[in-house]
Amino acid sequence: MSDRQPSACLSGDRLQLWAAYFEAVQLPGMTALASIPEGYSWDGASIPRWAWSIMGHPLEGDLRLPSLIHDWLCEHSTTPADRMVADAVFFLLLSRAGVPRWRRICLWAAVRFYALAIWRPKR
Repeated sequence: MSDRQPSACLSGDRLQLWAAYFEAVQLPGMTALASIPEGYSWDGASIPRWAWSIMGHPLEGDLRLPSLIHDWLCEHSTTPADRMVADAVFFLLLSRAGVPRWRRICLWAAVRFYALAIWRPKR
């Protein structure tokens, strides 16, 4: 993972990339690749408004790269295994961004719950 941040601007309640962004995230036994085009937009970390006072705002700086890569990988997941990799990448990037352990565990648990209980692969 690089130390650079994606160039993005606020567009309403979403972030939008100013320039294409590429990231290769090394996981045990594999590399997850994200090649994201200019103009892609995402909503930051999907933290419900009622939880902002505890978890923080979804667009905070330390959540931007992890949420960008996670959203991109999730949108392109076609199997439960793909989605599990996306969630693992999210957890790793949160750790590398310096997000406190309690917070990254809560954020990761929320995305895993969503993946197991609600998410369905695209057909």
